[in-house]
Amino acid sequence: MTPRPGGNVAAMPQGSPDPQIVPYLLYADAGAAMDWLIKVFAFTERSRDKNSDGTVRHAELLLDNGGVIMLGSPGPHFRGPGKLGGATQLVCVTITDLPAHRERAQTAGATVSEIGMRANRARSYTVDDPEGHRWYFSEPL
Repeated sequence: MTPRPGGNVAAMPQGSPDPQIVPYLLYADAGAAMDWLIKVFAFTERSRDKNSDGTVRHAELLLDNGGVIMLGSPGPHFRGPGKLGGATQLVCVTITDLPAHRERAQTAGATVSEIGMRANRARSYTVDDPEGHRWYFSEPL
């Protein structure tokens, strides 16, 4: 694996099996969400399947040592967390070098929480993406 600034390492190779549990998030504008997640959280694009109108039908992003998320565009009556008035879930991600990761997200324009302690076992911070999905980044002590 190739180290990245902030202690992250390059994503798992293409063709590696997915983790047992993979979050699948729906976004009104999945293409814009992908671009934001790549810029702010350093995800790596694994796939981007588009509909005939150019919108993203299904996509996959990688992070570090095998983290995978999938995302796509919902049907016409979709109401995501932003339209529902707040976060409806947390996407929990374990990372290394939490301060550097938080700094990257903040520098990229995200509104981030302060770093806090979780049960004296980890430090963490949260950030909401532009459509209201809440991301919870944690680093074990």
